[in-house]
Amino acid sequence: MSQDVKAIARGTGLLLPATLAGNLLLLLLDQYVNGVLGTADYGLFGAIKRVLQLVGFVVLLGMENAVIRFVATAATPEAARGAVRHALLGTLAASGVAAAVLVAIAGPFAAWVDPAPATAEALRIGALSLPFAAVRMVAVSASQGWRVVTHRALVMFLAWPLAQFVGIAALAHWLGFGIRGVMIAYVGAMAIGAALAVGFLWRLRADVLRPRLPAAAAGVGFVALMGFAWPMWIQGVVMGLYTWLDQVLLASLRSTTEAGIYGPVATLAPLFGVGLGALNGMFAPIIAERRLAGDMAGLQGLYRTVTRWAVALAMPPLVVCAVLPGAVLSLWPNGSKEAIDALRITCAAQLLCTGVGSVNYLLIMAGHQRATLLNGIPAVLLNLGLSFALIPVLGVTGAAIANAVATMAANGIGLWQVHAALGIHPFDRAFLRPLIAAIPCAATAWLAGQWVSAPPLVTVAIAGTAAGVVFLAALRALGLDADDRLVLDAIVAKVRRKAA
Repeated sequence: MSQDVKAIARGTGLLLPATLAGNLLLLLLDQYVNGVLGTADYGLFGAIKRVLQLVGFVVLLGMENAVIRFVATAATPEAARGAVRHALLGTLAASGVAAAVLVAIAGPFAAWVDPAPATAEALRIGALSLPFAAVRMVAVSASQGWRVVTHRALVMFLAWPLAQFVGIAALAHWLGFGIRGVMIAYVGAMAIGAALAVGFLWRLRADVLRPRLPAAAAGVGFVALMGFAWPMWIQGVVMGLYTWLDQVLLASLRSTTEAGIYGPVATLAPLFGVGLGALNGMFAPIIAERRLAGDMAGLQGLYRTVTRWAVALAMPPLVVCAVLPGAVLSLWPNGSKEAIDALRITCAAQLLCTGVGSVNYLLIMAGHQRATLLNGIPAVLLNLGLSFALIPVLGVTGAAIANAVATMAANGIGLWQVHAALGIHPFDRAFLRPLIAAIPCAATAWLAGQWVSAPPLVTVAIAGTAAGVVFLAALRALGLDADDRLVLDAIVAKVRRKAA
């Protein structure tokens, strides 16, 4: 148990700074794009990006989680290498076909979302990013499955947002190519990210892409991978529908301008889950190993620790956004206070979703991947029904309500499924600590917002720093258990080695 907690902490000690830094760059990038393009084109960019993300779920074929599980539980290195090779080739082929289809249907799609000629052209350019995105995801998943995370992860997470910055500045800002320049920069950055991920994987296992054995002995084949992955494939597409359709539906049911107003909320929502994502990077393969060993008590202990730390990591930014939504939205050059209610609704939903922890990972890695379909399908129906009912009337607030209800429903059903299938849940007395610590954290953020009279960036920075310090002090005052100390000791040791 302690060794797995330390492994999660060590991996998170690298992944968390990398993902935080990368997502901070993406946040700044989104604000820059908002200023360069204006509200309407920014909304169009968000809608096209959502479409690409949704199609990305399709072309991954469910392979990202299948690769993690097969690599983590492979009997031999050859079997693991075979699984990675087949997953890379399969997703590369699927993404190539999908890119060709998107290029072909760009015209009719543009007529549905926004009939401007630039829409079809931007979608055609963006479609070229799909093969790069698929390869990057599979390569990163293979690294997770081997439970090997190094400082190169930081380079990979930072390089492609930086590449987008440079490309957008050159093409959209200085040369005036507008949304076309933004999409070219997006594709170029995805290509750089894929190259770095594959290069990292190649160095990690120098022969991972070289078939050293006959095909019959090369490990898990594509058919076997798909036999495991197809429920996750469908679930990924379903999850994409209820997660990423908000801006697309806003653009089609209202306008690209409304999609642009909602854009900052759509950008912030995934950032609240960065902590859980970093923890899952190391937790996922451990789930498979613990389940294989039949150690359910140990798995529940890890589940509780990971969920508690995910809530703690998400709490300060959630609190600041919920207490000072106007200041946060003003960080975007064309940010609008019309999105305040949408941001607060999204914060509440993200807190509840983080609070149930790694439900889908637990189901998938424990061999109950088909169960994930049963939490995704109701979420899609809720999202579509509420979107068509609320968006025409409430605009951005309606989109936020539909998305919040859908994501909470999916995660709530997932929590019940985990308890029914595995007999575990993430709640104990220690789970209350980050929730209690959030009270003085919220009061500090509110007081800072009242007392500080400064530009929004300064106000948010001061309020966020003060709230974070108070939150950490409150957590420390509430006490730490043995697992918490193991996590802190592992992270502190990592920091000290870096400093030395």
